[in-house]
Amino acid sequence: MNVTLNRIVSWSSKWPVKFAPNKTQMSIISRSRTPLQLSLEGQAIRRQDEMDVLGVTYDSALTFRHYIERLARKASGKLASLRRMSWLLDDKGLEILYKAKVRSSLEYSSLAWGGEATRHLSLLDRVQTRAVRLIKDSGDRNEPKLHSLQHRRDVAGLVVIYKIQQRILHLQALRQPLRRAQVTTRAVTLMPAELFQCRCRTWHHQRQYVHHYGKLWNTLIAAQIDSSKMNLQ
Repeated sequence: MNVTLNRIVSWSSKWPVKFAPNKTQMSIISRSRTPLQLSLEGQAIRRQDEMDVLGVTYDSALTFRHYIERLARKASGKLASLRRMSWLLDDKGLEILYKAKVRSSLEYSSLAWGGEATRHLSLLDRVQTRAVRLIKDSGDRNEPKLHSLQHRRDVAGLVVIYKIQQRILHLQALRQPLRRAQVTTRAVTLMPAELFQCRCRTWHHQRQYVHHYGKLWNTLIAAQIDSSKMNLQ
């Protein structure tokens, strides 16, 4: 990695681009405790336990716990603002604003952190529960029919799997090979489009995108749904 960083420095010298070593950070995502020291332009790169990438906080254990906690607090603040102006709107208006301003923030980049432990994701579910109560109390109609956040994350994940299967170029790095059975059985014949499922040694790995949504995709195939006739709807 230090050799690669030296190549980057050489590239920056050739094309007048200046990097700031004091602003460069690194985070080690590994179960190994072997120390790692990287340097840029002769300066040691600071090691961080957490790092923000495009608005999402990645920690060294990939738990996303602190990020989800902050996300829930921000969403609660938005919901509190919506509550203060609820007397100006009917239940339909509140539902539209909740979907546009609050729920959209709860779903930002969810494919990255959606495999987090249930006890952490439940913080986001509590926000939606309070929103449902607010919308219901502001009108005479019944409780709004909002899909659960997990349901919406699953739909989003399956949509990406579908796009991958349609060979969208920028998503091909996530493409999984089809399952190759050693023995031909009736189940294998009925599900030729089933994706390969790698073995997972930890629950954390089983909840991540490739394994979790590959398993959901295979569930659709097992229901004898022809993937060639699917569409995004």
